[in-house]
Amino acid sequence: MAGKKRVDAAHIRVEPLSQLSFGVFGWVIENPVSSLPSSEHAPDASYSAAVSANQGTARKYSEISPMINLYGASSTHKEAKAVTTLFVCSPRHLYPPARNAKEARGLFALTIMERHPYTTQTFTPMGLDPVDTTTAYLVIVAPTVSSPKSDAGTPDTSKIKAFLARGSQAVTYGAGTWHAPMIVVGNRDISFVVTQYMNGVADDDCQEIEFDAGSHSGLSIVVPEIRHFISGAESKL
Repeated sequence: MAGKKRVDAAHIRVEPLSQLSFGVFGWVIENPVSSLPSSEHAPDASYSAAVSANQGTARKYSEISPMINLYGASSTHKEAKAVTTLFVCSPRHLYPPARNAKEARGLFALTIMERHPYTTQTFTPMGLDPVDTTTAYLVIVAPTVSSPKSDAGTPDTSKIKAFLARGSQAVTYGAGTWHAPMIVVGNRDISFVVTQYMNGVADDDCQEIEFDAGSHSGLSIVVPEIRHFISGAESKL
């Protein structure tokens, strides 16, 4: 499926990425123990208890994010295989923010979303320091409009969520979850290892919707200054 959807103008603010905030859309993969001493911070309850591994030099957390293959439900019935790819993503262009937008880096124009109806898709960043305050990436998602509405099956643009992710976080989109293509913001490229199932049938593997704003400015993500955003999020921990 590929098509267009009319949207109203809206500014969407970014939230910190966490399993609690993102859970209805998929999974966040990160070390469940923060940089604080373990006596001061408990592991994320969504992870199983760690077991000792590698002769006592590692902690192993199992089943942190599933790989789901639903291609058996496709009308093509073509078998899919697990695929690993590499995306090298450059920083996106941002439009100037409003003059009264405090600590905003700029506006990202959201013009397209996609989904993979029969597979999860995991993006794992490489080479991005968790404490880097110059570069990050955005995770933008939306639920699906349900029947009997005329735009059933398309992303519900009134409920779009945007998150800022750091180098210590990977993300798995649930099968069928509408999401934006990977969006890097900041000063340099980020390489992502991507794992998913594919069968080579275009509409089985990926479906896209472009947004038509007409004469309006469309959907914009308010991208914060990364340094201020990270320091603000950490102060709330």
